[in-house]
Amino acid sequence: MSEIDPYDELKRQMAEAEERFASEADGARMTVVKDDGVHRHLSFQFPKASWGPCEVVTWPGALTLRGGLGCWSFTRDEDMFSFFRPSPNATRVNPTYWAEKLVPGSGSRVKEYAEDRARAYVRQAVAEAVQRHDHITAEYAEDWLFSDWCDADFSTESGLMRTLGRFEGRGDADRSTRSLLDSAASEFVFPVQDWELHRYSDWFLLACVVLPWAVEQYDAALVPAG
Repeated sequence: MSEIDPYDELKRQMAEAEERFASEADGARMTVVKDDGVHRHLSFQFPKASWGPCEVVTWPGALTLRGGLGCWSFTRDEDMFSFFRPSPNATRVNPTYWAEKLVPGSGSRVKEYAEDRARAYVRQAVAEAVQRHDHITAEYAEDWLFSDWCDADFSTESGLMRTLGRFEGRGDADRSTRSLLDSAASEFVFPVQDWELHRYSDWFLLACVVLPWAVEQYDAALVPAG
């Protein structure tokens, strides 16, 4: 069983996003620019936040949040406020489901390559190989994979693939390091196709926190005073 749990990591990210919003949204103001059925245009100012003003625009079957939190366009229900309106019978924020409702090419990146997670997967694969084979050591693999002298690159997904390819002896055959790998590299298995190398971006998760809150602000503004 994998020691890396993307679901637990997402829960931590969500908790951080909710805490960040709670600490920075004080004094937020909403202006209703347009309110005509499902045609709405709301403007939000966040004077104490680290992000800029935002707008929420809806029309039949679609909603766009744009501004300081990026640009996110969703489509699902005729009235998208009903889709994001908090309910006691449903999870308040559901980023995995909501990501499925994003319009392709809506403008901002939902997930980002996670270098720390890639390194954790590699170290886990090394540990599993050491358990399977008595004649290899974790020090051998980690010295090669994580030392500066080997020109390893985990900063991008393509760099990760090149690094593992060289280690397994399938790429850069003319490198002098290849002779060091022949005896043991084949004992290591790096099932990259099974790794979840991308995590939800902090901006997307923050946008997910903002949307139900924005609907609540709108609903509260419709309630007659007194």
